[in-house]
Amino acid sequence: MKLKEVLIVGQGLAGTLLAFELHFAGVEVCIVNNPQKSTATRVAAGMVNPLVFKRMTKSWMVDDLLPVMKKHYHKLEELLGERFYFDMPMIKPLSEQETELWQQRNADEKFAPFIEKICETSPVDRIFASHAYGVVKGSGYLKTALFLDAAKRFFQENEMLIEADFPASQSSFENLFFQNIQFDKIVFCEGHYLKTHPLFDFIRLQPAKGEVLQIYAPDLSENFIINRRVFVLPVGDHRFKVGSTYEWKDLTDFPTEEGKNSIVDRLKELVHVDFTIEEHWAGVRPTVIDRRPVLGKHPQHKHVYVFNGLGTKGVMLAPYFALEMKTLLQNSEYQINAEVNCNRFL
Repeated sequence: MKLKEVLIVGQGLAGTLLAFELHFAGVEVCIVNNPQKSTATRVAAGMVNPLVFKRMTKSWMVDDLLPVMKKHYHKLEELLGERFYFDMPMIKPLSEQETELWQQRNADEKFAPFIEKICETSPVDRIFASHAYGVVKGSGYLKTALFLDAAKRFFQENEMLIEADFPASQSSFENLFFQNIQFDKIVFCEGHYLKTHPLFDFIRLQPAKGEVLQIYAPDLSENFIINRRVFVLPVGDHRFKVGSTYEWKDLTDFPTEEGKNSIVDRLKELVHVDFTIEEHWAGVRPTVIDRRPVLGKHPQHKHVYVFNGLGTKGVMLAPYFALEMKTLLQNSEYQINAEVNCNRFL
């Protein structure tokens, strides 16, 4: 019988980054992933935005998250021999009220790493008229599917991945066995599927379906992400990911005509350019009611852990909290930040 220290259930963004952190720390780790189950990471645009436009504030913990994020994705690019993280400035068309608020933030040194002065004329051709345009620094995107595929190849080459379904009923066993392998600890990183897991029914997960389009638009600038009520994210060869939607009732992975029309209507309000829709995807985000990640040790089963709930900011959150999760797995007495500790819902 083989012995491994940690079993990770799920190879989405959370499970993938945690597996790498444990591997780098010399921990014997194995991932079990059912390739038939969808993962929101593959569908996501992978966009990183350091600001919250609704209140024109900095994103939660952004000063700590961004340096860790960039360092770790670049480290993984070197390891995997692929480039999948890209820095790219973001254009925010502003209303008159937003312009005043942007000017206030621009004068605040705490926002200096993320905000540039206002442009009176748009740096992007064919954007619809607006009072002014703010430029966001520190933004970018992760090619999520490319990253997951490169990671999967690495895990397979290093015999770290089992493609199978993990029965939830095993999760409370004191001695963990799976396919003739014994584990000391198990971490559930299954995205929105955690909602149906009986051991974690106390976690207030609030999954949200999102839909995204890929368009071909040869006359649209590829130098900026544009973001106002809809994002337009260049991904190369005059193609753009455009989204997104939020739906809390229909939690299937099937794209809808309603979702497509919602995105197209907002896109046409934002840019004046001909485009062709090439792809239409849908996925379910593992969002939590308080919009914070969920990680920690199960309150009753000492060998059972969870790392989940990354939501719409997952690309930025995952590297930092994968490090936190690794530390907890190596030292069970480590105190996880109360804002993200899974036991905050008890």
